[in-house]
Amino acid sequence: MIKKLFILTVIIFIAVPLSAQSITEYLERVSENNPSITAYRKLLEARRTEARTGNAPPDPFVSAGFMPGNTDAAGNKKTWSVSQSFDFPTKYLMQKKINNNTIILAEQEFSLGRMNALLEAELTIFDLIYNTRALEKLLDRQKGYETLKSTWGRMIENGEATIMDYNNILLELSVVSLEINRRESERDMLMEKLHYMSGSEAGEMGYADYPVKALPDPELLITEKSRSHPAFLISELEYTISQQEVRLSKNASLPGFQVGYGSEIVAGTAYTGPIAGLSIPLWANSNRVRSASAAADYSEALREARLLELKLQTRNDLNRVLALQKSISEIRSIIEAGGGTKYPDRALAAGEITVVNYFAYLKVLYESEDRLMELENEYHKALATLLDYRLCL
Repeated sequence: MIKKLFILTVIIFIAVPLSAQSITEYLERVSENNPSITAYRKLLEARRTEARTGNAPPDPFVSAGFMPGNTDAAGNKKTWSVSQSFDFPTKYLMQKKINNNTIILAEQEFSLGRMNALLEAELTIFDLIYNTRALEKLLDRQKGYETLKSTWGRMIENGEATIMDYNNILLELSVVSLEINRRESERDMLMEKLHYMSGSEAGEMGYADYPVKALPDPELLITEKSRSHPAFLISELEYTISQQEVRLSKNASLPGFQVGYGSEIVAGTAYTGPIAGLSIPLWANSNRVRSASAAADYSEALREARLLELKLQTRNDLNRVLALQKSISEIRSIIEAGGGTKYPDRALAAGEITVVNYFAYLKVLYESEDRLMELENEYHKALATLLDYRLCL
């Protein structure tokens, strides 16, 4: 009775989080405190500030001169001027559009980094759920082997069983005990990783059930991802910016302007008034349009390739999820139809089968149960990866 109570207490401790936090609440903590996301956030601010620079005219130019004459009669000449240069106005408008799209691109790159960090945290939680369930199964199997060990020990004392059967039970028990130790170590490592990813070591985390996520409509999935997934949006933005760079390079072929105010003073006579100038581009912009156009063509080809790759990956992920779902259903049906250990337990107790046959059956059953848990873990991780864009919403 005490042993049952101890095992039950251990299982409850593993399966129920002491902090009673949901997966959603944990992911919110990750979003706020994860070291990688914090670094991405600082990078985003730096990118925003950088994108707002470089769209102003050059600094005003101030000059002054003192030129002594070559004779006393000529006197001295003094000059000063203040001038400001401007590019053609449309260049500033186009540069502003590029800067705005560069900020949006930086925000999408931040969203992609944040999404990947949240997805990694979610997949780690799923590994913890899988490890928790596997540990529960092992503790239950250990309990059954302990019962067999006790029963066969009494049977040996009464001359009703052989030492070989008893040793076989001890061997299986030791294998389960070693696997329990491994699972406990794995659980500790996963929890330590989850603590790190949330930026805090406060509280315990344990999850018993996978979150319920409905399979998306295959016809709408790619459309939804194209509209929301940062990887899709980044490719589109990079292409848009490359097109705007072409138009900006064409604007550089338009003339620039210079306006100012200046003065010349010679032997008591002063000439003061406005000055103006015009910059006529002849060779400074040579080949820039061609270079920008070539870069835009490359960006377009890269965008098409990237979008096709992302769509193909989405279809493959969806097919994998559907295949895993089918495999899980088939294995679960087989296990449920077999009735678990109920019938072999009765047969062993009645002496209808040997211990060797009993463990041979258990091996097949336990391998099926373990495979089912693995497939469930793979399924939920594949589904989370397929729906990763929803972490950005």
